[in-house]
Amino acid sequence: MEYNYDTIIAQSTPIGYGGIGIIRISGKKSKKILLKLTGKITKNRYAEYIHIKNKNNLIIDYCIIIFFKSPNSYTGENILEIHCHGGQKIIELIIKSIINFNIKNVRLAYQGEFTERAFLNNKIDLIQAESIKNIIYAKSENSIFNATKLFKGYLSKKIINIINIIKKNLILIEKEIDFSEYHNNIKKINLIKKNIFLIYKNIKNIFNKYKKKSYFKNGIKTVIIGKPNVGKSSLINKITCKDTSIVTNIPGTTRDIIKEYININDIEMEIIDTAGIHKTTNIIEKIGIKKTWKIIKKSKIIIFMENALYTNEIQIINIYKKIILNKIKKYKDKIHILILNKIDLIKKNIKILNNNKLFNIINMSIKNNYGINKLFKIIKKKIKNINNNNYFLDNKRHIIIIKNILYYIKKCINIIKITNSNNINIDLIYEYLFLIQKKLYEFIGKKEITSKKIIRNIFSKFCIGK
Repeated sequence: MEYNYDTIIAQSTPIGYGGIGIIRISGKKSKKILLKLTGKITKNRYAEYIHIKNKNNLIIDYCIIIFFKSPNSYTGENILEIHCHGGQKIIELIIKSIINFNIKNVRLAYQGEFTERAFLNNKIDLIQAESIKNIIYAKSENSIFNATKLFKGYLSKKIINIINIIKKNLILIEKEIDFSEYHNNIKKINLIKKNIFLIYKNIKNIFNKYKKKSYFKNGIKTVIIGKPNVGKSSLINKITCKDTSIVTNIPGTTRDIIKEYININDIEMEIIDTAGIHKTTNIIEKIGIKKTWKIIKKSKIIIFMENALYTNEIQIINIYKKIILNKIKKYKDKIHILILNKIDLIKKNIKILNNNKLFNIINMSIKNNYGINKLFKIIKKKIKNINNNNYFLDNKRHIIIIKNILYYIKKCINIIKITNSNNINIDLIYEYLFLIQKKLYEFIGKKEITSKKIIRNIFSKFCIGK
């Protein structure tokens, strides 16, 4: 990887006004900037209260200065942190004054460049770097704890352990290839097989945890569906406490996907209002209904609504099975909540019916605010047993890599299954294991393997001061 040796500067606190503002400077010229600003070199890793001046010797502010000597800093370089008063104009004036010193190779930082340098200087790997962004943008406590586990290296250690198993296998295979003319070591080949199944088990375990835990980061996708004018938009307005969706008596008012977020038991939920599912000749409505089906298939919780004036508990189950379940694969992995709305029109009691293992049915009157608490009660019950003490994979990049690895390891397993120990294609297994090792190195961001384009793309999504 090409390394940029410029000294970089950025505001690390959000733009605006606050009690404190922090400016971060990283690079070889940090010490020179410190001397220019304060007239002295402060003690390493000690906070010192001192005034700073511009090049005309005018005092700008009285600040807390901390100098971190390389390599014991966030980036692995010399870092200077200036903690000044939190006025935006003061922060900008300090940065402007540093630039006006005209010190060679000193410039403003790019997005994510501090963390990128930490990665390039081997302070963190790529998984840990990506977890920092998750910590900053976390929407719940669970998201923070999971991201912190990734930053601590919990997943990275597992990846390194798998790489070590592969390395041992590659060495065993190399020896077997070198001496295969003289002997056929069945014991070694059985050990290679055992290790391949162990690699598969560990990779599969990581992938399964992604599938179960990813919604801690992205939110549990919850879709509200049903015919037009059954109360879908009224329900999303009620549970989000916002006038998010337009509510009228005209069927088909909602023609596009509308999203809002709520937090239940510290788990982020993405609530989605959709176009009513019905037969129509209207082109715009057809597009909306097509989008609705895509959302249904991706959602963890499906809330299906019917009008209680025309439908009873048995009928709503049959309608739901016919219209929805028959078109969903793996529907048992989803949470299904059926709502009979407008029970005020038939003066029916509010209750939750649990007479079906797959469905929960709620009698509801959104107009009179009946049954909303019971809906929350069901959702809380369904999600309370989610184990939040494990990590989850971060993003699409991770999933693509893991899927590639699973493809290669399954190829190895197929070779083992269709052949016996005496004529196993050990050369081909070696090639697949080598590809898996390469992908795992790409996962953690080994610089010799991971492209500069991928790395820059990752850090470009960070804020400028991080």
